[in-house]
Amino acid sequence: MKLIQSLMGRRQFLIAAGVTSTSALAFQRLSGFFKPDIQRGAAMAGEKDGNAVVEPSTNKYPHLLSPLRIRNVVLKNRILHTPSPPHYLQGPENYPSDVYRSHYSNMAKNAAVVSVETLFGTYPKTYDPNSTGGMVHTSDRIWEDIPPVHNYVQQLIEDIHCEGSLVYFHGAIGGSGGPGGTTQGEPAPGGAMPGGAAPEGATPGGLTPEARGSATIEEVVTYAKQAEDQGYDVFGMMWGGVRYLSGDEDELRAAIEQMQAVRKATNLIIAAFFRPYTPGLSMGGRIAASGRPQLDEVVEIAKRLEGSADILRMKCAGTATAHPNSFTQERDKPYMLKFAQAIKESGNKIVVCPTGGFHYPELNDEWIASGKTDMVGMATPFFADPEWVQKAYEGRAEDIVPCIMCHDCHGISKTVGPWYDTCNVNPTWGLSETKKRSIRPPSGSKRVAVIGGGPGGMKAAITAAERGHKVTLYEKDASLGGLLQFTDYTQWKWAYKDFKDYLIRQVNKAGIEVRLKTAATPAMIKAKGYDTVLVATGAEPVVSKMPGSDGGNVFNILNVYSNKKALGKNVVVIGAGRIGTETGICLAKDGYKVTVLTSGKEMIEPELIGPHNMLNQELIYQNHPDFSYVLGAAARNISGGKVIYVDAAGSEKSVKADSVVIYAGLKPRMDEALKFSDSAGQVLLLGDCTGKNGTIQKTIRSAFFVASQV
Repeated sequence: MKLIQSLMGRRQFLIAAGVTSTSALAFQRLSGFFKPDIQRGAAMAGEKDGNAVVEPSTNKYPHLLSPLRIRNVVLKNRILHTPSPPHYLQGPENYPSDVYRSHYSNMAKNAAVVSVETLFGTYPKTYDPNSTGGMVHTSDRIWEDIPPVHNYVQQLIEDIHCEGSLVYFHGAIGGSGGPGGTTQGEPAPGGAMPGGAAPEGATPGGLTPEARGSATIEEVVTYAKQAEDQGYDVFGMMWGGVRYLSGDEDELRAAIEQMQAVRKATNLIIAAFFRPYTPGLSMGGRIAASGRPQLDEVVEIAKRLEGSADILRMKCAGTATAHPNSFTQERDKPYMLKFAQAIKESGNKIVVCPTGGFHYPELNDEWIASGKTDMVGMATPFFADPEWVQKAYEGRAEDIVPCIMCHDCHGISKTVGPWYDTCNVNPTWGLSETKKRSIRPPSGSKRVAVIGGGPGGMKAAITAAERGHKVTLYEKDASLGGLLQFTDYTQWKWAYKDFKDYLIRQVNKAGIEVRLKTAATPAMIKAKGYDTVLVATGAEPVVSKMPGSDGGNVFNILNVYSNKKALGKNVVVIGAGRIGTETGICLAKDGYKVTVLTSGKEMIEPELIGPHNMLNQELIYQNHPDFSYVLGAAARNISGGKVIYVDAAGSEKSVKADSVVIYAGLKPRMDEALKFSDSAGQVLLLGDCTGKNGTIQKTIRSAFFVASQV
């Protein structure tokens, strides 16, 4: 074996032996290939986090992970993967790319039903820049109707079937009319009709706008049969244009007749979809609220659909609240749960599946066990951790990488790019399989020091430990967390606190030696004789030199959270952007009267706003009664309980300020980091201290790939 290994080269040998993966192999686990008593595996941060040995145990989530029979089909669990078309995951190909297929395969590892989204059109593609801010998912978006493309489509479907999952075709019969004459989120693969030409007068994605809501039963049945022939298992149906089964009697009667016809003509599971509205809660809908069913209407519609639809999927009517985050949703109160519960309490036997914010196995299991719902819809949690269900089966919910609900996976920007999708907490999501395979396995076990216990330092330490190295983490503060420590003091960033706490747990479980209250020095580290030093000294708030900024009532963007009791009623935040704006929102939601002064033309730079990732925050600061802001305002000084500023017209003005919060940006601790340059044979900088990061996503990705070089 050693001879073969030497001839082939280590990497080639591992591939041939079948013990490699898309990530680096931990050295200690690599030994397990030769010694069966030693655990072997891959160190893919974000997919295989946690080094604990899995002991046999009973299923901790027996309701969430139990099979469910729906007519003639048994689902492997109670999870439905909701439509998750990352806007920039697919390239210009008019067929599903390898990255796209890999994405859906990972969804199928988790969910019993996988909703396939089609985002592809003829090449070159054209986009309407006026459609919802230029969001790419409203372009011409159908797969070309040619056999080679169908080959790729059907391979994608088979990829999902290999995992024991059903494929959900959310067809465009009567679907929502999106910008530019296409349907938003419900086009058919392989042409306007699945597998063949569209009927006369059809537009890409389904029937003509005039025909939506009035399709004949024959057209619907033909459409459904073609979807079934392509391999789809679940047929999504919705009516009434933008109103989604709004409750109109004629629409509802037509829907029921068409569902019954499809049930009779095919073996497809029928899924109905509508978007309920909650007065005072649903935010950001482009459609008038009067067109959306409220709680009593939803219960009545569900009653009428019983026996026709098999699954009833629901998503909040608000464009923003359909993509909730910790600013708009409590951890244990997803919006759609009350609708599902009301339907079940009415005695309805239809399988209900609420979506949006159902991220935690213990809560999902509890809601299913108590009869509040039958299934849950999820998507982004599987981006954050493709092994979500596997870890739940193994009783390792604490090892599941938490989704922080940032929605950067839809794209970082919708104006100037970058035109790719990313995940803030899973550094490999959205990357090509070629890139993942390029990660080199470790050559042996090394002694590694990590300087800094922020998110970057913790991720680097975890990654290095998973690669089989002996790691010591140095942190000058009394606790780990770095810039994320502020999340301990605000309820409005609970998703980020979950992620910070997750990293701390993984550091403790990975066997990493942690030295808190230890300000590492280059001499100290050099004396220890480490093989490698990973420097993650991070960044710190820029200290303002504005007159009056040294006053006792002035705070920076981080320490204000732990000093909220010292704040007066009227708080002025100087500096906006994403960080300043979110701080102002947190304080306003805590009951302070907030005024934000920004010299910019926008509160948050448009190039930093993706299709969904800042919708909730925008709606909050634009409508919250205790939040106001002044654009083009240059703050000059703080004096006499006021902040003096010059407005966009050049006039000097003031605003009352019992307390002031200043955000002047973050400064990388680059000089501190560079002091460690000769402290070991290999010294690598990562995260914010390199001067080219500045976000959680860039920091985590930097930490993972830098540590993967060790």
